[in-house]
Amino acid sequence: MYQEPIKLSNKKKIEIAILIIAILWGILFIFNYVRYTHSKPLLLAIHAVRDYDDGVVEEYISLGYVYRKYERNAIKGEELVPIWVARKNPEARPDLPVVPTDYEIPEDNYSKEDKHRGLLYYYDSKYELVGAYKCINTERDCNKAFGGYDEYNIINKDPLTRLEEQHTMGNIYDKFGFVDDSIEQDKKYGEDGYARTIYLYQFLMEDRKILAKYADIKDSTYDEDKEKSNGENNRFIVKNMENYKWGLIHIDEDGTITEVLPFEYKSINYDSDTKYYILCKDDVWYVYDLKENKKVSIDSNDIIYDVWRNDNMTYYIKTGRDRIVGSEEFTDYKIYRMNDGREFLNLERVNQIMERGSFVAYLTSQDNILHFIDYAHDEKLKLQLKFSEMNHSTITNPAFKIYRENENVLTLCVYKQRDVIDRSSDCENETINLKYWNN
Repeated sequence: MYQEPIKLSNKKKIEIAILIIAILWGILFIFNYVRYTHSKPLLLAIHAVRDYDDGVVEEYISLGYVYRKYERNAIKGEELVPIWVARKNPEARPDLPVVPTDYEIPEDNYSKEDKHRGLLYYYDSKYELVGAYKCINTERDCNKAFGGYDEYNIINKDPLTRLEEQHTMGNIYDKFGFVDDSIEQDKKYGEDGYARTIYLYQFLMEDRKILAKYADIKDSTYDEDKEKSNGENNRFIVKNMENYKWGLIHIDEDGTITEVLPFEYKSINYDSDTKYYILCKDDVWYVYDLKENKKVSIDSNDIIYDVWRNDNMTYYIKTGRDRIVGSEEFTDYKIYRMNDGREFLNLERVNQIMERGSFVAYLTSQDNILHFIDYAHDEKLKLQLKFSEMNHSTITNPAFKIYRENENVLTLCVYKQRDVIDRSSDCENETINLKYWNN
């Protein structure tokens, strides 16, 4: 006799459904717990990132519980907790050292030196002492930061304009300054593997603190009266501590730091004459107008060493490529019109260029001749030199150097031989009248 199957009551169906859900939830929880112990994201979870002033907190929200990963300066760690447990939220703490203040500042720095008895001294525009800095990472080796450079070292590439000593950075609003408190290293600055520690320091006596930390800094402008470098309109070229890329920041009078150009460039350089920035990103070089927020040159795969305008307000760029031919090492320079990339000077073995408003002078290693041409390509003068090497040292001379220059006259010191014999008599002056070259 056929027996009709027993029908489950609605209550029973609900109980079974709940049991199945509980079993599945338990399996998922065990599986996620194992992933949590291995610091892996949870499955079947909503991912969210909570931003804080000193870092982030990652959350993976699952069925009734949440996995949190704290990546803040104020708190580090992980937790797996019920969903109703609130996030830990201690007071934000920047990853910056606390400056010592419990020291006496000697009052015998009568010459108002930047550094005296191991301390850095800060004076305002009236030469009143307003702050000091005691080294943190070294015993006494910290200094006011000097303008650095990157792997391309554009600022020191040209022997005619190379700095004998890098410029020291000046005060900002008589409140802030950049400090180089780098750990003592065997390598010298500029060598591979050297790492700088640059602090933006608020030096006011009543509130001394470090505002930011960078891996390097470059100068943009130079005040000859104060003999100090600074940023262009309080914008500074600095290198990020995390990805070691260059960016541009602006510092407000209240100490607020604003990112102007992101930290994604291999090189940033400022040209104070044209007020343009020379940028390198992904090995591509170009000139950038920050005021208009736009690129104003063609892209170049070669390094852009300079940008300038002539007397007719036409802009040019100088590019260079390091070459080795036999035993000879040199930088081969070219000149292009900036806006359209039209060639102006594209010859072999050009190892030195002087660019001026009314003329360009270039030296080739093929004939050791310094050629002077105007921007219509008319040759104004050919000056025969003894040799063409421009890099020099304590025992070698350059082919020539600029002795004196004004609007109408250029005097060059032309060296007789490569090896140094007597600095006072090794060169002869050549004076060039520029008066009739100027349009």
